[in-house]
Amino acid sequence: MSEEIHEIHNLISSDDNSNKCSGYSTLLQFQHHSCLNPSSLQSLAQSSKTTISSILSDISHDDEEIAAQALKCLGFMIYHPSIVSTLEVDDANLVLGSLAKLITTTKLRARVWCLSVQQLGASFIVTHFHSLLRAIVHALDNPMGSLSTTFEATQAIMKLSGQLSEQMRDSSHIWAPPIYRRLLSTDKREKDSSERCLLKIRSTVIPPSLDLSKVLVKDMKIKLLNGMKDLLDNGMKIQAIRAWGWFVRMLGSHALKNRHLVNDMLKIPERTFTDLDPQVQIATQVAWEGLIDALVPHPTLVSEKNTPAEDNSLQKQHSCERSNSDGQANGFSKSIKLIMTPLIGIMSSKCDISVHSSCLNTWCYLLHKLDTSINELSLIKMVLEPILKAIFQNRPDSKTIWLWNLGLDLLSDSISQKCRDVIYTEIGHSVSDKCSWKQHPIRWLPWDISQLDFYLSMIFVLIRQASGTTVTCDHRSHVYDAALKLFIYILKGVKLDVESASTNYDSIMQCLKSLLTFMKKLCEDLPSDDNENYDVCCISIQFIGAITKELGPSILGSPLYKFSLDLKYMNDTQSFDHNKHLKFLSVNCISYMDNVSPLVYLIALYFHVMVHLTTKSHQSECVSQGICEYFKFIFSASDPLENLVTCIGFLYKHVQPIYLNMWITVAQVALHEVPKLTLSNTSASLEKYPVSPERKLRLELVVQTWKSLYGSLSASGFGCSTATNFSGDLCTLISRCLDENAGLLESGTDFKLTGNDIDLGVLHLSGNFLICILEQIQSSELVSETGRSRSDCDSKVLCSIKNCLKFASKYMNLLRIKMVADPLPGFVGTTRLSSALACFISFLHWKQDILLFLEVVSCPLLQWLSNMGMQDEKTNDQLQHLWTEILSSLRRSQPPMNFGSAFLRLHEPLFEKTLDHPYPSISEPTINFWNSTFGQQIILDFPPSLLYVLDKLSRNGKLKLQKRSLPSLEKCHSHGEVNDTLEGYRVTAKHNRTSKRVELVLDTQKEAPPLSFKKKRLELTEHQKEVKRAQQGKERDTGGHGPGIRTYTNADFSQGLDDSQESQEDIRDSEAILQMLRKAI
Repeated sequence: MSEEIHEIHNLISSDDNSNKCSGYSTLLQFQHHSCLNPSSLQSLAQSSKTTISSILSDISHDDEEIAAQALKCLGFMIYHPSIVSTLEVDDANLVLGSLAKLITTTKLRARVWCLSVQQLGASFIVTHFHSLLRAIVHALDNPMGSLSTTFEATQAIMKLSGQLSEQMRDSSHIWAPPIYRRLLSTDKREKDSSERCLLKIRSTVIPPSLDLSKVLVKDMKIKLLNGMKDLLDNGMKIQAIRAWGWFVRMLGSHALKNRHLVNDMLKIPERTFTDLDPQVQIATQVAWEGLIDALVPHPTLVSEKNTPAEDNSLQKQHSCERSNSDGQANGFSKSIKLIMTPLIGIMSSKCDISVHSSCLNTWCYLLHKLDTSINELSLIKMVLEPILKAIFQNRPDSKTIWLWNLGLDLLSDSISQKCRDVIYTEIGHSVSDKCSWKQHPIRWLPWDISQLDFYLSMIFVLIRQASGTTVTCDHRSHVYDAALKLFIYILKGVKLDVESASTNYDSIMQCLKSLLTFMKKLCEDLPSDDNENYDVCCISIQFIGAITKELGPSILGSPLYKFSLDLKYMNDTQSFDHNKHLKFLSVNCISYMDNVSPLVYLIALYFHVMVHLTTKSHQSECVSQGICEYFKFIFSASDPLENLVTCIGFLYKHVQPIYLNMWITVAQVALHEVPKLTLSNTSASLEKYPVSPERKLRLELVVQTWKSLYGSLSASGFGCSTATNFSGDLCTLISRCLDENAGLLESGTDFKLTGNDIDLGVLHLSGNFLICILEQIQSSELVSETGRSRSDCDSKVLCSIKNCLKFASKYMNLLRIKMVADPLPGFVGTTRLSSALACFISFLHWKQDILLFLEVVSCPLLQWLSNMGMQDEKTNDQLQHLWTEILSSLRRSQPPMNFGSAFLRLHEPLFEKTLDHPYPSISEPTINFWNSTFGQQIILDFPPSLLYVLDKLSRNGKLKLQKRSLPSLEKCHSHGEVNDTLEGYRVTAKHNRTSKRVELVLDTQKEAPPLSFKKKRLELTEHQKEVKRAQQGKERDTGGHGPGIRTYTNADFSQGLDDSQESQEDIRDSEAILQMLRKAI
């Protein structure tokens, strides 16, 4: 074999042309044979160094036949990897240099193809890049006008672009113009060759370099723009618009700086978009993607986020950056609107299906180019919503169903992105990715609550369009099923947000409001559009069932989330006179615009749809089964009694015979699902506590006995008994003394008192006396669990305890206001008083005693708890001990406390502070107390200021809440909770949430005689006059600085009232009574 190669080498090295021709012919045959014979190929590789020098010298031979044969042999040697790997560096450089020189200096054809087939390494090519590039450009516009040479040059461009993409991109302004200019050529072969080359090297020229864009701008102004117009005028519209697509791509972002040129260029697609030929319209849609490439150059629209600068220079710099960012965003928005305008027009018009399909492909390409920016709400409104509405504007039929399927698949892909993991867990496989736009994948991100309204509006459009009378049953069922699936995906995403700790209370409320508003439109608006549409009611029932089951009672039944029951259905039913049925204690009294939980709202909607089905005599077996399943879920969830009572309340709004099936359905489900519910259970839940008789305050002062009483108390330890109110009177006397000295205590400019101040002696004496009285009362029969009886002495006991506690409250306020420096030995400060009060309440057992203690002491106690950060550790320990004893007393009271909404409203500021107190020694016992009391009760209505605290703690898992409230209690029996407040008084929080005010509470349990002020003027007792003087003369006591007497009690004005024609129901509140009393007085 080596001998044959040696003989060939001798022939091609000969000076005789005939020998050279014979040698190259033999070499070509041997090369062809070596492709099938590895040994021959190995011989060629070993002899390459000796033969390549002869070949390079002959490629420029004067004899064209010899040169052509030598070039073919050279092409094989630089193409086959086995031979290329044996070439040395010098030989490779010699080959490339010789080829570049040959192409540019000779007139022979077929010289460029060697560059397109060579397999030399990029390291060799980069050394000769510029010389090779000059040679290729020379061949593109070869002086002989050879199309074959131009074709070979384009092949070489594609080869080099694959080997040296960066270098080719940087030099694209040199070699690309000869290619893109031929897009307007009338020679089809030349045009097609150039377009194939651009398609092959698209990633190299798109996005274009700035130099390429500038060169193209010059060409457009000189020749290309007029060339496209000439093609249009000559009827070559498809060629013109295809060239336009490439030109606008290669303008890139530089097009934004040449608006006049772009406006002139846009006149080309303006003519082709409206052409009657569908093929021209489709070509325009494809070319329109070029404008997308130019105006959406980056995969994402990054929004700048600026952080506050520390110095003025940085602030100015960031201000400029924000301005630039806003300007860029505005320009980007205009570009998107420009791109979308013809797409929306085409999808909204009656075009061929092929045109619509091409338009959707272009639109999907835009979604792909927008990358993650498509998830921004602004772009959803500009890009996603208009096309989807255009798709769904026509009702589904055999011609449009494929468009509907594409829109449904795209919505499914977008919505399900948030809950893909949940879907995979539940159904065992991921959402299908077999969608028609997958050639341009869209980067959906998990959506947030801000996009909820958009998705719900799309689902509403689907249901509305599919509900038309002209839609076939198959198509309607298909769309309904898809819409329900999308809605379930949304609900799963909403549940993830609601259960997330990062979602705040306002966002949850907004989210639930959007869902309820959507359900209201679905159930109330759609059925009214076509009263005969039975399918709308059926899908509405399925939607209500889906939201109820997906979100569950823990969310929908939470007492923290309340919404107005603004259903037209409720307003209509309220206009009928069904009050006689609502007098039953177990019947719900929900009315129009009541604040209810989302679950009650949905149950009301469910009954509305059932009524609609019943009135139209539509109730198939499938629907009946669905209704049964829904109520089974309702009655098997938490609070089945409450849900049953709610449903019965709605049933009592429909007592006509036509609704008998509704009653039967609910009754049958309740019979099987709630077997333990009986009337006795319901009655027990509505049981009221007995109302204690009114008690009069005893305010007879014994000023003359002060010194003797104090001496006796200090020396002998005076014992209190139920036979006297002596301790109470004594406390009242000391309180009055403190009031008289309050001016001295509060008028000084210095808030600190020293041991030499005479008024500090009064404070010192009062504090020690208070401690002594507390100790005596707690050890006496006044608070004994067995020594108390329901008799006249009971009011005296309460009066004594109350006066003592009022004295303690006043002293607590003085300790808070004044800081005592260098107190006398034995001075009663916050620490000692807290310990004494804790010990005192630990001896209280009767319910009215404990409520009285909490009512009187809560205001100063709240101030102390708020300022624990300013106290020492010992004081804080005693405050914690006091609060713990208060909570314990509430648990053990006899009779038991009713931990309802009235009690919660009464002490709203105190629980707001302690539930979320910064000191765990306060917050943790309070949370435990809540879970064992309020957490086990049905709370009718939470105070607004507690919602945020309760929401925070319940979502953290620290706090337990009853999932649902019992609305019947709220309407019919809410007065039962007031029993856990003192008769005749209510304590309400002031604006600063740290002080309260005692107000009149009407006794609604008994019919009071009507008031008549004109017949007889009231005669006030001494006690009533004292109350009035306190009200008129001590306004500052009720101005937010502490508790004060706001109004009289019912007992104070129970005498001297004559009959009147006005009933008690006309008097709405205590303020009205107060004004009437003032006029009478």
